[in-house]
Amino acid sequence: MVENKNTDHCPVELTALILGKKWVPTIIFTLKDSELRLGELQRLLGCSKKILIEQLNILILHKIIENRKVYKGNTIESYYKLTDCGSELLPILVNMKSFGCKFEENIKK
Repeated sequence: MVENKNTDHCPVELTALILGKKWVPTIIFTLKDSELRLGELQRLLGCSKKILIEQLNILILHKIIENRKVYKGNTIESYYKLTDCGSELLPILVNMKSFGCKFEENIKK
C-alpha cells in the first residue's frame, strides 16, 4: 500500500510501488478481459486466499480494481474488475513482459 500522502513522489517510483507488490501485476493482467469472482481468481493465480484478499483490498483502496457485490438470497458473490485507472496499467505490463522476455534471452546467451 502506498501510505505516504507526500505529493513529491516521482511518478515512476509511485508506479513501481504499486506494481512491485507480490501478485499485483498478475492480478491486474488476469482481470484484463473480464470480471472474476474471488474463487475464480484464486484458482487462476494459484495463490493463497489470504494473500489474494490482502492484495485485492489494497488495489481497491487505490482504485485500481473495484468490487461489485451481487446478493443472491442469503449469499453474497463478489466480482472483481479493473477500473479505468487499472486498465491504464495494462500497456505498462505488456511492455514489462516484452522486456522480460528479451532480457531472459540475453542472459541465456
